[in-house]
Amino acid sequence: FWFVLISPAASTAAELTVLTENLPNLNYIDNGKLVGYSVDVVKEIQRRTDSSDEIKVLPWARAYNMALKDENTVLFSVTLTDERKDLFKWICPLITKRDILIALKDSDLSINNIEDAKRVDRIGTIRGNSKERLLLDLGFRNLEPVSSEPQNLNKLMLGRIDLWVNKQPGLKATCEQAGIAYGLIKEVLHLRERDLCIAFSKGTPDSVVAAWQTAFDEMNQDGTIERMQSKWNLD
Repeated sequence: FWFVLISPAASTAAELTVLTENLPNLNYIDNGKLVGYSVDVVKEIQRRTDSSDEIKVLPWARAYNMALKDENTVLFSVTLTDERKDLFKWICPLITKRDILIALKDSDLSINNIEDAKRVDRIGTIRGNSKERLLLDLGFRNLEPVSSEPQNLNKLMLGRIDLWVNKQPGLKATCEQAGIAYGLIKEVLHLRERDLCIAFSKGTPDSVVAAWQTAFDEMNQDGTIERMQSKWNLD
């Protein structure tokens, strides 16, 4: 009886696979180190829940598929959509984002609505992410997917794409990561607003999700989230 009570299997929380992507300025690699607002939030939740699982950075499509299929898997920062709502367990919101279309500052493109954007030759997207899904659902067929936002920005600067779908906040950080001046690009069309969240695979125990939710709620109540948003210029 006492052995059951004190054995590691009985006392240790579930080991988690914690995944993210390279998405400035929420979660990204800077000089070999994983940083960003969402990284700070998740690490503080881990500290408060006595979790020491390593955060792994993977391409979005691979990380998302792992979160869909594997047990005890956490993925952030994930856009909450109607299609995804029942696929995961959620903690929301880390931040509310705006999905936008971006062009070069000196571009003579006239983009006043969705139909204008459909007529350009090429729009840069991230393969499999929610912004690409949005454009596909809206009937876009002029998309050129890659695996990272700095790739898209460099293609835009070289004239290899006409528009780029990205988000605010985070656009300035992507420019800094790519070494390109923020003033060289401009927003040309607002698409939508969505919450970015922490997603748990359906095979993650409810008790784990509840512990993370409690820690996140406490961070909102004690001002930690507000301070982190200020640190990353998200307030």
